[in-house]
Amino acid sequence: MKNAWLSLFVLLTNYCCAQVQDSIVVSISHSNAHPGDTLVMDINFPVKKSSDRTATIQLWIENVKTGRRWKYRYPLINGYVQAKLVVDSSMPYGLYAFNFLLQKKFFTLNGRLLNASRRDKKLNYMLISKDKDAVLDTAALNAAYAFSIKNLLFQDSGFIIFSRPKKKYNDLQIAIQTPLDSAFTPSASYTGFITIGSQPGSLTAKDTAEYRFKPDNLKYKIILPEVVIKSKSSRRLEEFDEENSTGMFSGQDAIILDGLSSDEIANAPDLFIYLSIKVGGLRLETDNQTGNRYFTWRGAVTDMYLNEIRLDPDIPLWITPADIAMIKIFRPGTAIAADASAGGAIAIYTKIGAYRDNNSRSYNFYVNGYTGLLSTWQ
Repeated sequence: MKNAWLSLFVLLTNYCCAQVQDSIVVSISHSNAHPGDTLVMDINFPVKKSSDRTATIQLWIENVKTGRRWKYRYPLINGYVQAKLVVDSSMPYGLYAFNFLLQKKFFTLNGRLLNASRRDKKLNYMLISKDKDAVLDTAALNAAYAFSIKNLLFQDSGFIIFSRPKKKYNDLQIAIQTPLDSAFTPSASYTGFITIGSQPGSLTAKDTAEYRFKPDNLKYKIILPEVVIKSKSSRRLEEFDEENSTGMFSGQDAIILDGLSSDEIANAPDLFIYLSIKVGGLRLETDNQTGNRYFTWRGAVTDMYLNEIRLDPDIPLWITPADIAMIKIFRPGTAIAADASAGGAIAIYTKIGAYRDNNSRSYNFYVNGYTGLLSTWQ
């Protein structure tokens, strides 16, 4: 198969001011690819000032014939990123438009504390993701009890939890916004074309002349309608398990505790003590230096997972029992991960989407990060 390099240098006049121009330089390793091939994309944005050292490239791929779209986004650090997409075997043959959109913003999370008191000056937050260690820090509140967390870099989705300092019970009501998920106007853009499958010769003007990318109402985030649960309460746990348990967390011989149709977990004053009483063999330990609590089972540390993301033993758990949908306890000897501990595992799942009740607090959220630099287009 012949590989052709597509290169471009695009100057796009800023939508708001004709005097300001930005440019991006993109090269793609294939103009014609087949399932299993890897598309290597080099993206450059000349840095003109210090504020340009971090930015974001939104890549929207569109099937020219059907209009189906795929959305990816990549971090630009010092004006450069190299990303790779592996073409999945399920990708239909045809012509695809690769729309590169420059967004001169990096990941930022803006929020406001809705049930603030005069004593609230800052919030603790913890961001956990599957590709890196958890981030623990504080966010200062301004006079309007608003805050901003900037320049977080993580892959795929992350789970962020807020809490008041030195408070055990989490009753926070927080509203958040991530600008990268909001509508935006690209500072620069380019559209290139790739064919998947047999395509004799190179692309011609006739192949692409009629295509127009519609940049109206650009939003990365796709909000799906909430599922309405019509089944009896006894079925809710099974449905939640089917929808939210993945990989090694599903199909295993686990002890399952129900936080949806039973109030037992919600009424527990302390989750750690509740689990140590509920599960035979599980021992509650306390680190003398940090004061953090953890479990052991048969003399080995028990792994803890929150929404299937592994927690470091030094990470505090700021989830209120009433906001837990399900707990799965895996006995020692069950391998959840390649480096699993010999002391079993506890997987905690929080109430999300249609499973949240009217009393659920708003202090934990899923947030979209960046696409992995090596990912699959499917």
